[in-house]
Amino acid sequence: MLADDLTRLWQGLQPGLFSILTKLFWAAAIMVAALVLYRVISGFIHRIFQVARRDPQREKTLETLLCSAVRYLIYTVGAMMALNRFIDITPIIAGAGVVGLAIGFGAQSLVKDIITGFFIIFEDQFHVGDLVEINGQVTGTVEELGLRMTTVREWSGKKFYIANSEIKTVRNYNRDELRAIVTVTFPFEEDPRRIRAVLEQVCREVEREYYEEFIPDPSGQGLAEPPQIYGVTDIDKTDKGGQFTITARTRTGALWIIERALREKIWQACRDNGIRLAYPTRVYVGNQPGCEEAPAGSNSPAL
Repeated sequence: MLADDLTRLWQGLQPGLFSILTKLFWAAAIMVAALVLYRVISGFIHRIFQVARRDPQREKTLETLLCSAVRYLIYTVGAMMALNRFIDITPIIAGAGVVGLAIGFGAQSLVKDIITGFFIIFEDQFHVGDLVEINGQVTGTVEELGLRMTTVREWSGKKFYIANSEIKTVRNYNRDELRAIVTVTFPFEEDPRRIRAVLEQVCREVEREYYEEFIPDPSGQGLAEPPQIYGVTDIDKTDKGGQFTITARTRTGALWIIERALREKIWQACRDNGIRLAYPTRVYVGNQPGCEEAPAGSNSPAL
């Protein structure tokens, strides 16, 4: 009797169970097909950009953005097709206008992220691989520029995910040439002429050692702006001393190389020539700490 009951139960469940398993199979097949389709299309896009390689950084950025858009589109359509295996999504699509209006109020930030991402790309603000400073808070290399967010990795290795709509100001260190600016303050006791002579020597040494890192002159002779003394740019109002500034136009990516080299060689040259660099000092006026004031009328020892 029990066997007959189980047989009848199984026969009753078979049509519904078979239908559910069939729907699950097709839903899974649709999602797998969507994944495979995305891989094929993204690979095709990658090959196209590899063939037409003119501006590698810009094309890498456009490739990333296009693949991101294709991924969202394919996965959204695939999810709707998979859902259609279980329920009729026609009423959902028909009511998409009302639902979209309701969702729109809650997705304003997402829309802003996407629109800002397009503007960043088409205004050519920065590319994947550029060294940028964003909002004066994050400085690093752009690893990915997507529809919704930008990924930046700092020199320390920290990775930042920044929503595109939150990007207000961008400083790009990879555009054209940059000007290295190094300032050094010397105490008033030092001779400005002697300082200038030492700094001139440092400029020529850096120019000789890092010649390829500077912008060549358009005429083909020499450099457009080799390391040079701009002059005394400030007299410190806290009485530290006078400030000398050295400038030079560098190639893309060489800004910090030149600035570090100038600072190190200035420091070493000053030590070698007995020139002091300015630093905070404290001057005591009156009796030295720990000495008591002599009483009035007392005889002080003759010096």
